[in-house]
This record gives sequence, C-alpha cells and structure tokens, in this order.
Amino acid sequence: MHLQDLASRVVEYQRRHGVWSALKRAFFPVRRMPTGSKMVLFYYDLGAGKTSALPDGQRLTVERNTVAQTVAAGDLLQIVNFWNPKIMQRLISERFERGATLWLAKSGNHLAGYGWTLNGCTIEPYFFPLGTDDVHLFDFFVFPEFRGQRVNRSLVLKILEALAAEKKSRAYIEVAAWNKPQLNSLSRMPFQKLGRARKFRVFGRTFTMWSEESPAGPHSS
Repeated sequence: MHLQDLASRVVEYQRRHGVWSALKRAFFPVRRMPTGSKMVLFYYDLGAGKTSALPDGQRLTVERNTVAQTVAAGDLLQIVNFWNPKIMQRLISERFERGATLWLAKSGNHLAGYGWTLNGCTIEPYFFPLGTDDVHLFDFFVFPEFRGQRVNRSLVLKILEALAAEKKSRAYIEVAAWNKPQLNSLSRMPFQKLGRARKFRVFGRTFTMWSEESPAGPHSS
C-alpha cells in the first residue's frame, strides 16, 4: 500500500471512529510483530471434485461481476463507503481494468460480503508465477452485521464450484500468519496448505523466502 493511501486510511478511520479507536488500531501492528509479514498460502485443485454444499439454512445468493457497470449502485456505494471512498474507487477501477471478477454475497436484498478473483495472474507480484488456468482469490470481506454466519465460507465455496465447472486448474488464496480467524475459516474449506512464505522486491524482481518445506519451492520473478 502506498504511504499516501495509508495516511488517508488513518485519517478516514479517525474521522469515522474517533481518536481513541484510532490509537488502539495503531497498536495492532505491534501485536502481530511475532509473525510480521509472513503469509500462509493455500491451494485447491479444481479438478479434484465438487466442493461441499452450503450449510443448511444459509440463504445466500452469489452475484458475479466482471465490469463495474453490472454492480448495483447501492452495493457499489456500500463497498466504496465502508473504508475510504477515494481509495476504494481507484482500487475497484484498477481491478476491473486488469480483468478481475467481483463476487457479491447477498442475503435477501442486503449485501453481506464480497471477494475478488483473477485468472492467470495477480494484481500485485505473487510468490510464484501462476498458470493460465490458475485463479487467485483475494481481498474477501464480510460486513460486520453478517459476521459469525459463515458468509465467507459460503462465498468461497460457491466461487470454487463455479471455477471447477469452468475447468480451471488451481485456486490459490493466502492469509497473514497472524490472522487466526481467517486461518480457522480456511481450515474448514477444501484447501490444502502450500506453505508459509515472505516476499520482497529487489530491483524490480520479486523474491520469495519459504519458512518451511513446500511443494512450490522458492521462486523469483
């Protein structure tokens, strides 16, 4: 994230939630220092079989959008206004321009959450090159009033079902090593753990350092 984007998000967070909440949030990076920027990578072989069905009673519909024009105005406004409108508008435009797909989880007429996918590549340099039929899942979010209802799990499973039907190869997703709730959520899905890694850029090249044995091995690009 660019420094100006980070500063803008801090100012916006303070405006919305107050100085005390902003100060508490400022100490969050300190709490996660033991794992730092380490990420846990997962994959799913989309040709391996069907994903498990949605939980009983989970009444979610999933909408797929490849251009901003197909997103309902109210849903787009909800996504943009939850954090920093200026930054979110730019990110959404950039992602659609790169060919990313926005998946919306709807509970009745209400937007419960969303996530993005991109085929064959990633928005930012990844830990290793992806194949043409590989898909990257990223930036999933559930709105506060729908948390604890397995919305994220249901959305991800529906996406995997759709990608498998399209004969895609592998789906990749990653989560920060400090993010226990997300790790627990992924452990209840059909993903396989690929490994833990950090990445860094040197002279325009991306290098990956694996902290444990992984089928992928170290890569640079």
